[in-house]
Amino acid sequence: MIIKEKYILISGLLIILVVPIFLGVFNQFLLLSQIDLIDIIYLVFGFAVLLLIGLLISIFVYDTKSLVLMKNHDVINSLITRNNRLVLILFFPLTMIMEELIFRYYILGILLIELKLETLAAVLTSSLIFSIYHIHFWFRFKNLRITLTYMIYSFLLGLFTAYILINFNIFISIIAHYLIAYIIYFSLFEKKYKNEI
Repeated sequence: MIIKEKYILISGLLIILVVPIFLGVFNQFLLLSQIDLIDIIYLVFGFAVLLLIGLLISIFVYDTKSLVLMKNHDVINSLITRNNRLVLILFFPLTMIMEELIFRYYILGILLIELKLETLAAVLTSSLIFSIYHIHFWFRFKNLRITLTYMIYSFLLGLFTAYILINFNIFISIIAHYLIAYIIYFSLFEKKYKNEI
């Protein structure tokens, strides 16, 4: 199997991102803060709402052209062709870890701790940056519907995972991001592509 250059880049970047954590950078995001029932209710509710929005997008937003293009997404393609499992087992989780470290751990950490922005302003800013980052889907698919959907959804996901980072820790943020993304990709595969194999 040929490992794509982007996965080599993701792996290298992840190593670089982890090193400062061992040096104590933003270590308050590593510890589990005091949790109450309200935090858990918000966590479950936010998780359910994001899953519902993702499922509604796959049903009502993606047209036939979008669905044909989405077959080329690495995760969807791995599920359809049942090969290249390394994408599902290793590189997809590494991508979620990398995104959470960059956009929540470091960017949100810099905004909150170093720049001392108000929490709402910092969360909105980091979520907006995370959303803009997803413009890369335009260069991959050249489809406005897919690009806008990813940008809007990633903004909402950024708000949710920022809440998790602040109220829980980075590990729960990573797990939530991974689970939401995987469940949505898998449900899209189940609803739209499974019958084709």
